[in-house]
Amino acid sequence: MAYNNSRNPLRSLQKRLNDSIIIRLKDGTEYKGKLKEYDNFMNVILTDASEFINKEETGKFEEIFVRGNNVLFIIPDAE
Repeated sequence: MAYNNSRNPLRSLQKRLNDSIIIRLKDGTEYKGKLKEYDNFMNVILTDASEFINKEETGKFEEIFVRGNNVLFIIPDAE
């Protein structure tokens, strides 16, 4: 069976460049920020990012790199 490109999650990220997204990691930590870059491994760079642990803001970052193998899910349209 051929891979259907219309269901490729990377296409969703392409549409969200420079938009706010939320990334939840496997350990429950969340990052909310503007999507600057991503790659085929779902590694992501966010700018103007905030870190949340147990729904409490614990840090702010001008720019942060999130490794794709730690990502549980990504929520687009995080406004």
